[in-house]
Amino acid sequence: MEMTSVQAAVLREENGAFQIEELQLAAPRELEVLVRIVATGMCHTDAAVRSRDIGTPLPVVVGHEGAGVVLECGSAVSDIR
Repeated sequence: MEMTSVQAAVLREENGAFQIEELQLAAPRELEVLVRIVATGMCHTDAAVRSRDIGTPLPVVVGHEGAGVVLECGSAVSDIR
């Protein structure tokens, strides 16, 4: 499986600092899209994961709000904007 090096803000402990780390990301699966993020923000949901109000397992890369450029699509992706 092809891997790509990426940088991401990783949370490893409750109320810890987000640390920028280099991670390995697999190629998109059939219904996934690879996006080069050029702008992002932290939202209340991200803060709730950090404070453990939302019990997402750690370590975690949070974030679901961003803007970027589509680099690659999985084989079953038929429409992306």
